[in-house]
Amino acid sequence: MTARYRLLRDFGLRKLVPGGPFRMVLVVVDEVAMYLVTFGTRDQQKEFMALLRDLVARGRAAGIMVVAATQRPSADIVPTSLRDLFAYRWALRCPNPDASDIILGAGWASMGYSTHEIDPLRPGIGLLLAEGGIPRRFRAAYLSDDDIAYLVRAGLALRTGRIRLPTDTA
Repeated sequence: MTARYRLLRDFGLRKLVPGGPFRMVLVVVDEVAMYLVTFGTRDQQKEFMALLRDLVARGRAAGIMVVAATQRPSADIVPTSLRDLFAYRWALRCPNPDASDIILGAGWASMGYSTHEIDPLRPGIGLLLAEGGIPRRFRAAYLSDDDIAYLVRAGLALRTGRIRLPTDTA
């Protein structure tokens, strides 16, 4: 991220812009709670938290997007100071309104936006909250292992230039 900020400065840019000098980077941290409270020493967990918080806070301008997932986003596991930095929050079914509010932010459940009422037999349905907006009902597509393998192969082929998508010439 520091190197990207240097590049932005060298190009006279404040943030990443379409067609700019570098591509977006996606950082995915699955089960973020494991790194914050389970793995490593207390000092290592604190360092991970500080680095992740910095990446989430400043990374977007440098084209680094962070996706963090956890099954239990409670304040004792994922501090509010980290959760509040994410521009998008996706809450799947939660056991109660308080748990839904932990993800979406305090008060949404009392305004009728709670995931505790989502049918447990309808996986992938949740509420998506974009920065500055209101929660919207959202359903993710189910992808089998074969679907994921196909998408990875196609993405790698696109990235290496072995296949190209048609371009719009209009």
